[in-house]
Amino acid sequence: MIPRFKNVPYEKRLKELKLWSLEDRRIRADLIEVFKITHGLSLLSLDTFFVLDTDSRTREVKKADNEY
Repeated sequence: MIPRFKNVPYEKRLKELKLWSLEDRRIRADLIEVFKITHGLSLLSLDTFFVLDTDSRTREVKKADNEY
């Protein structure tokens, strides 16, 4: 622990030190792991965690009437 931050609240320490929160670091790690699994860069199998949708239809996005 840095002595001057001993009595500083967690959120303020993060901001002062420009660090990510534990929750943000965990989410980032999860996203990296999902990327590795989906791209075959992990020993984990894609089928273990995900069910791929084989329906080839995509959602249609319509523009509003006032959009050009």
